[in-house]
Amino acid sequence: MREQHALVAELVPFLLSRGYAPNERGPSERELAERFHASRAQVREALSVLEALRLIERRPKSGIYLTTESASIETLTLFAQLGIPLSEDEIHQVAEVRRIQELAAVRLACQRHGDQDLEELGRCLDEWDRAIADNGPVGDLDRAFHCGIVKATQNMVFLRLVDIFYLMTSRRREYYFRDPARRVQSHLEHQRIFRAVRDRDEGRAVRLLDAHLASADSYWQDLLRAGHTEPSP
Repeated sequence: MREQHALVAELVPFLLSRGYAPNERGPSERELAERFHASRAQVREALSVLEALRLIERRPKSGIYLTTESASIETLTLFAQLGIPLSEDEIHQVAEVRRIQELAAVRLACQRHGDQDLEELGRCLDEWDRAIADNGPVGDLDRAFHCGIVKATQNMVFLRLVDIFYLMTSRRREYYFRDPARRVQSHLEHQRIFRAVRDRDEGRAVRLLDAHLASADSYWQDLLRAGHTEPSP
């Protein structure tokens, strides 16, 4: 039996590439089943996934309609995992939302963190030290550090929201951290942010994190202006 996620992975780029207008009906379940050599039941289940993500709408006795403008944030993660590039505007908007969320999070982390939060962040920094010494990967450590700050807010919904952005950008981080100097510089900035959070110095933590995020965003904006594309997932 065809795996559901494989069919979803084929359906999404196919539907997006057709450029359907908001009220233009898409292909029927029968047409999709024939095109992708799947059963109607398999297509129906795959479409249920896309409907749950608000990428499509199935209207009774009418058909399938694309609803990308109301798609859930998880849909952006799916696009990243499938290698579907975001538009330049979407990239800027994602970066802006991430920045707003993380700056709010670091303030709360300064107020609410406990000993266990600091221990976890400290272990992450120690692992980063070892990764630099061994020339190992640091992309997951970057995600762990930033999500560790959010976790210290003691708000798990907040953590789930921010984690989505890091899932979306896993390949971007791999690409970004290929430069050894950037790995070292980012680690130094993380250490300074950690000390500010530890000291409950909200003003310093916000300034440091804001500069840290701005530096990474500037790198990607420069690449886009130079005509480079996003590294595919």
